Amino acid sequence: MTAWRFFAERSLINLLQCVATVTCWKGLTLVAKPIARVLWLALPKRRAITIDNLKQALKCDESEATELAQKVFHHVALTALEFLKMGANPKEALSRVKFCGWENVEAVWKQHGRMIFVTGHMGNFELLGGAVAQKLPLWVVARPQSPASWQVIKSIREKVGMRVIDKFGSLREALSVLRSSGALGLLADQHASEGSGTMIVSFFGRPASVFKTPALLAARTNSPLVFCYDVRLPDGTHEAIFLPPKFVGSDEVDDAVVWFCRELERAILRAPEQWWWLHDRWKVARRKPTTKSEP
Repeated sequence: MTAWRFFAERSLINLLQCVATVTCWKGLTLVAKPIARVLWLALPKRRAITIDNLKQALKCDESEATELAQKVFHHVALTALEFLKMGANPKEALSRVKFCGWENVEAVWKQHGRMIFVTGHMGNFELLGGAVAQKLPLWVVARPQSPASWQVIKSIREKVGMRVIDKFGSLREALSVLRSSGALGLLADQHASEGSGTMIVSFFGRPASVFKTPALLAARTNSPLVFCYDVRLPDGTHEAIFLPPKFVGSDEVDDAVVWFCRELERAILRAPEQWWWLHDRWKVARRKPTTKSEP
């Protein structure tokens, strides 16, 4: 990254941080509208991917897909503002997250002392991670972004109690966390390329490459696997949903991956505008004629 680009990106982030800090929570949705409009105009490739993904997955026409895509861009902008505001006032931000199903998680945690949370880019996953970190020692695996934004992202995550593990070369550290009574948080809904740690699964009826890492780690360390997600409610608060913990045997890894995909589909259908459809999720669909057989 050149010096001028770093400066420009950091200046923009600083500006958005200031705006998020001085804006009340209810006002963030209004501030997000012009930001979403700028993103819509400035990112034609992402706009086209979003519309196509929605058409293919939800079987909607061009007009419906375009209208929903605009809501997706607004959600992305609002999520970013909420995240920056969490950095300014963590206590206020995390008080807006209400837990559903946590009693099952807590009971298993007390018994086993380790856990893997797997989720996707649904709702405000950053608020979800921050809220969980208030209850358990949570390490999150993340891929570093550009230097200008990564410093801010990492700093806010650590400010709310999340410990960040670099995605590259993270396996050994992740195993260490689980073997020393820790909780691991993983985002596993983006394109996983192809390799020994991935598999092809039907996702919204189209082949998609999925990471097997959460299920593999669960099987290797006998750690309970919890699917969870966040959804923003109409009043601006958030609901964090936790499914009952699942144990994965060595011969059940593929089944667990398919289970995660099915649960993520259900979560997305609850609030389709709150998932990151702008990601090129179905890259393999253009060249893969078959998908993994499901149990």
